[in-house]
Amino acid sequence: MRIKSFVVLAAAGLLLSACANVPAYEPMPPAAKDRIASTEVVLPVKQSEIYVYVPASNVSAATGGGLIGALVDVGVDAVRTSKAEDAVKPLRASMSDYSFDRVMQSDMQHALANLAWLHTDNVHVLKEVSDETMDRALAASKDSAVLFASADYQLSNDADVLTVTMNAGLFPNSDALRALKQGKTSSTKTALANSLYHNKISFEYRAPNATSDRDANIAHWSADNGAAMRRALDTSLAKLAWLLTQDLQSAMASPAGAIPNTDAHGTVSRAEDGTLKFTAASVAQ
Repeated sequence: MRIKSFVVLAAAGLLLSACANVPAYEPMPPAAKDRIASTEVVLPVKQSEIYVYVPASNVSAATGGGLIGALVDVGVDAVRTSKAEDAVKPLRASMSDYSFDRVMQSDMQHALANLAWLHTDNVHVLKEVSDETMDRALAASKDSAVLFASADYQLSNDADVLTVTMNAGLFPNSDALRALKQGKTSSTKTALANSLYHNKISFEYRAPNATSDRDANIAHWSADNGAAMRRALDTSLAKLAWLLTQDLQSAMASPAGAIPNTDAHGTVSRAEDGTLKFTAASVAQ
């Protein structure tokens, strides 16, 4: 069950991700800002603890593929995932009292309050995450717009890089806002094809003095009651919430590949597809 959880958790951050024929980034329509009476903010966060992302095995490709190679891949992946699960346990133990959900909820509430035109109402976390539960949340909302911002947080295979990803989408929930959405839509209410705005925003931090030794890197993150990881996650969530507000205002619009903002904590870059990334300079010393 624990091995399977790695696949499930990795997929959790892909909710609200781009699908066929839908661009990765769609800016907020200027006309929408005058039509939003209130906005409910839903934060789908399926996972309850950090995990190590284990890339899929490539044994089958090296051996020419086929059923035997595929079975070998499954076995290798299970062993590697099990080892990663054991390796990350000390970090989880050191972070047992840290609530990623609570910090994200607080940061999002404070950041989005700066957008007066958004008229932010209720900001809450959704733990049972699926297309069905998100569709129900949209249908049950009494606000004219609903902003979903799903999150995923993980360490790389060597545990030297922390990545926190937010997939955000703002959906119309009033006739005035639905009138702004033209073109093909999806039967899944919270599919990106139905959003007025959506984007993927990520935060990446490479631990100082990190090596290819996973256990040593985990020890660094875990030391002093997980102080380094706590600081990194605090900074990542504050930066992602801030970036989302900037992106909703289109204040970060720039030519593809340009760097719209750099500060003492790191650098923001916009990829050619419009997605945003904050690369941290020094967080968890």
